[in-house]
Amino acid sequence: MASKLLSDNFTEMHISITWQELHTRFGFNRREWEKKFRTFLSRQPRTTSELDAFIKFGTMHVNPVLNAILCRNGLHDTFIRMLEYIVARNSTSKNKPGVIQSKHQPW
Repeated sequence: MASKLLSDNFTEMHISITWQELHTRFGFNRREWEKKFRTFLSRQPRTTSELDAFIKFGTMHVNPVLNAILCRNGLHDTFIRMLEYIVARNSTSKNKPGVIQSKHQPW
């Protein structure tokens, strides 16, 4: 489940940053993963926003891969924590209370 930080601040810009982060840090093939996401998105109910679908897709498909790479328990919420880090680092709301302001990666 997404945190308040994500529900209040997560935007389309953060999706692009997330793809780049996954490519840079973990070697994800951005083009192929984006294609998988577009297929996933096309199968969602019309009422599902792209942002909600991205979080759902990441939790279902990206999170297990990240946990395997990082040798973590498969249920660890690595993807959500990475999104929180990206949103906190790349939001116009950085000075709002409750937004993580850390130089290290908490995920």
